[in-house]
Amino acid sequence: MGTSGVLLIIGLVAAGIGAVLLFIGRRIQAKTNLLAKVPTVDASEVASLIPGEMIEVKGVIRCDTPLTAELAQRACVYYSSRVVREYEYRRRNAKGETVRSRRSETVAHNEQSTPFYVEDSSGRVLVDPEGAEVDAQKLVDRFERNPGALGPTISLGGISLNLGGDDGTIGYRYQEHVLPVDIPVYVLGVVQEGGTIGRPPAALKGRRFIISYRAEEALRESWGKKARWLGISAVALFALAVILFVVAVGMLVA
Repeated sequence: MGTSGVLLIIGLVAAGIGAVLLFIGRRIQAKTNLLAKVPTVDASEVASLIPGEMIEVKGVIRCDTPLTAELAQRACVYYSSRVVREYEYRRRNAKGETVRSRRSETVAHNEQSTPFYVEDSSGRVLVDPEGAEVDAQKLVDRFERNPGALGPTISLGGISLNLGGDDGTIGYRYQEHVLPVDIPVYVLGVVQEGGTIGRPPAALKGRRFIISYRAEEALRESWGKKARWLGISAVALFALAVILFVVAVGMLVA
């Protein structure tokens, strides 16, 4: 394959990546726009609304029977725990040289949630978090180096794991995202039968179910910034692809 062919392939790859970034950016921007359109209601008003209506409520998380986060050991209504093994990968390149790179794999993951109330000055409303896009606080993010073949044992999701490793294991990263009780919360969801808030039916397009520890304004700013950067990156990749195509075609006709 000549230089022009290589340039064409690189251009196609750049254009493909740009298209993916543009698609993701538009989805994020759509979420950002939705937050601005959906009305905020008091918790006490939800029971009087029509089922299927999309609303947002803001208040404090309350729960009489909370969960306990496995790593952070905090009372919560949602947690996502993960143990990631980081290891050294060795391979031989075309010259027969040994090349080393650092890789990772998830060896354990557990996600749990329980219904909770959002309480504001008007009262409280029940939220069922099943199926929600949860933006939770990262309370645990630590790395422990490989302790050797006979490492410690950890229980996650009711499964006991021995975290020893072979010579390739560098160590283990422990991560946990949590929605603790008694913290401010933002919920965007759909009114359910019975006056609760939950996920939209699959038939209702354009509806979202979002639960976040961050305020609405912070979410919109964060998502808007991410969407803009993805758009800029996509345009840059498209421009690169065009330049490579032009150069490749010029080489072919020269």
